[in-house]
Amino acid sequence: MTVSLHTLRPADKWMIIDCVQEAGIDVHAWSYRKKYGQPVALPQSNGGYCYEWSFRSDNGRILLLCVWFEELRVDDRGRVNFSGNLVAYADKLIRQLEKDPKNRNRTIKDPRISRAQHFSSTVQLAYMNAIPVRVVIVSGPVREVEDIDSGNDRAVGRYLDVEFWAVESFNKDSGAFVLVRGCSPDQLPLGSTGFEEVAESLVVVDGQVVSDQFREENRSEAYMYDGVQRHRDPKVRALVLARSKGICELTMAPGFKMANGGTYLETHHIVPLSEGGADTIENVIALSADAHRQAHYAVDREDLRRRCLEIVAERLRSF
Repeated sequence: MTVSLHTLRPADKWMIIDCVQEAGIDVHAWSYRKKYGQPVALPQSNGGYCYEWSFRSDNGRILLLCVWFEELRVDDRGRVNFSGNLVAYADKLIRQLEKDPKNRNRTIKDPRISRAQHFSSTVQLAYMNAIPVRVVIVSGPVREVEDIDSGNDRAVGRYLDVEFWAVESFNKDSGAFVLVRGCSPDQLPLGSTGFEEVAESLVVVDGQVVSDQFREENRSEAYMYDGVQRHRDPKVRALVLARSKGICELTMAPGFKMANGGTYLETHHIVPLSEGGADTIENVIALSADAHRQAHYAVDREDLRRRCLEIVAERLRSF
């Protein structure tokens, strides 16, 4: 069905927390500082969340993306679409920041880099698992990368679209993607994982099952955080195991072969769930059993944590 673009222009400016909640994503965590867990006076203004560009429910089944109205297009089939490449955006931003002498010889920290990477991996997650996505349509001046002003809200209009969108295409090599508005779940593309199978609890790579501690030991997916029972998303673990291809992502040593012919690795939350770490593919790494113990108990575990985060970020850029 052909839709006139002007009908999608935001007439009001919803708060982003209201968009996220309306989409069905729990916003309880917005009441606390992301890093230290301290209560905040205004959850809707919590800088750890309100400036993000993409959001996910705890179980990974609700995915929400923010897109600019000014960048929407109508294709030759009359479908509203949004195309982009947040991997290229992050790379361009890094190159721009590297020109500043103060950024040389040290890690560049800019929240837009992590936001772009999270957006891209959310698109990839939706494509690989044929998950429909919700979209927040935002209107406002679209700035170039060179406009180094990442902290201000430049939206003049914002609302949650009532329609579901689909990731019609995603290039895992370049990061380019196309979102299409109005696709029902049965119209979604199957996507391509690049592996023979990625199921919620079973991953097969090159004909070999890759298992982790939860599958082999039948561990509970439930955990407690901030007095609330939550559940690990088995799809996150499956995606991480598939990404690893049976190789420890920290040491590059292959997982050991099990008696049943499968390969064994352990999935590890880099920032622990007990510390508020996210149950997302950006925060989970596949490790050998020995590397997993080191990540928890080694004298240099803080260095290992930083290294694991860097490895995962790099793998997601090229995955």
